[in-house]
Amino acid sequence: MPPASSSSIGRWPQRLIDPTTGLGLTRWFALVGALSIGLFSLGMAWLLSNYLATRMLERDAALSRDFVQSIANIQQVGSFFKDPDGPESKETTEFFAHVAAMPDVLRANVYATNRRVLWSSRSELIGKTFPSNDELDAALRGRVVVHREEEDEEAANKAHKAEHQGLRADVMFVEDYLPVFDQSGKEQIGVIELYRQPDALFAAIRAGQHLIQLGAVAGGAMLFLILVGFVRHTERALQDQRRRLIEAEALAIVGELSAAVAHSIRNPLVSIRTSAELHHELGGEQAEVHAETMRNVDRIEHLVRTLLTYASDPSEHQTSADLAAVLRDAVARFAPELKRQGKQFLIEMPQELGKVAADPMVLAQVFNSLLANAAEATQAGDRISLQASRRGQLALITLIDSGTGIGTAQMQNLFKPFYTTKPRGLGLGLALSQRILKRLGGDVELQSPAGQGTRVNLHLPVTDLPADTTGAAA
Repeated sequence: MPPASSSSIGRWPQRLIDPTTGLGLTRWFALVGALSIGLFSLGMAWLLSNYLATRMLERDAALSRDFVQSIANIQQVGSFFKDPDGPESKETTEFFAHVAAMPDVLRANVYATNRRVLWSSRSELIGKTFPSNDELDAALRGRVVVHREEEDEEAANKAHKAEHQGLRADVMFVEDYLPVFDQSGKEQIGVIELYRQPDALFAAIRAGQHLIQLGAVAGGAMLFLILVGFVRHTERALQDQRRRLIEAEALAIVGELSAAVAHSIRNPLVSIRTSAELHHELGGEQAEVHAETMRNVDRIEHLVRTLLTYASDPSEHQTSADLAAVLRDAVARFAPELKRQGKQFLIEMPQELGKVAADPMVLAQVFNSLLANAAEATQAGDRISLQASRRGQLALITLIDSGTGIGTAQMQNLFKPFYTTKPRGLGLGLALSQRILKRLGGDVELQSPAGQGTRVNLHLPVTDLPADTTGAAA
């Protein structure tokens, strides 16, 4: 059954012929979104990693400060800090020993409030004063200060900080500046500087940073996939909306054409057909010519009615049609002509199929269009089969012909308005049928391998007929 299918009417705009062209939103979002989400994930991973390292080091320093302060209170070393030139007591010596013995400590320095080194685990630093030290200044104002030496700044820092002398250049360490107060906790008496190498803490920080990085990558990937799925769904919705808008534009054009055609052609057609009927009834040598004239007039009338039907909404009229009766009328119309052409027309249909919420003329247009396509697709000796059945609240109508088929290349264009290969066709047959069926809540499926004929399945929602409704079997 070759519908309007392999070439397009040249004067119609391409946007009416191909309304399903992709918008490319998914492709562009995949590029821009991947870059944006990737940069965001990297930035968040870097910020959270640094925050984790800073907070863990600060918390470790705070615990060290509480430990040092508790030792200072127990040993009562406040007098030594206030008068460092006096004799060193046993308690002070034990305090220094406890500080030096703290876990992971590489070096310990004890500063007075005048920045002088009162004691150090490196004896040559005792008694010295280091004037340029921002961390020490902050600690002398009562703050716990933590400074982590990074690998790329170790050499520079150890070169310009005099108190770093003697430390190995290949060792990564943390500087903790811990303020010490008297027993009342109100007056600061000094600062303890610890150079520590907390390998376990560094390992915990690295493990936490790795988890953050993995979480950022996984979260970014999940966000990207979710957004891509949302964009794809949106793009499909936009394509569907675009198709509907283009169909509306086509309907507006058809409406204008329909009004002009109906006004300009229908009245002359009535006169032509009336004259042809009169001459045909009178008989004569030209009777066959007049019969052909009437057939052509009927064909033009059919094209006009197709235009008017396509421009209207098939569900806007509150009427219903006996589906079996409409099918029998279509069969009665085509059976004689198909028989005259030497084609087999097989019909399998029950007496009742139910009723459809549609105008009988609109529903007949669907069947007439499909049967006309089947007639044009077949030759003498071919077979056309019409089968109808009821399945619950759905009616299934199947039309099969043994014609030439359509082929895969043309299938995607079958239901586009004004797409036709017929020299005298409009390309509205299948487009009209699909539109009517969809608005009635049904659907149409078409299978047509090249050289193997065509099969059309129509699905229509139906309701039961009143009890007194009967019909003759086809």
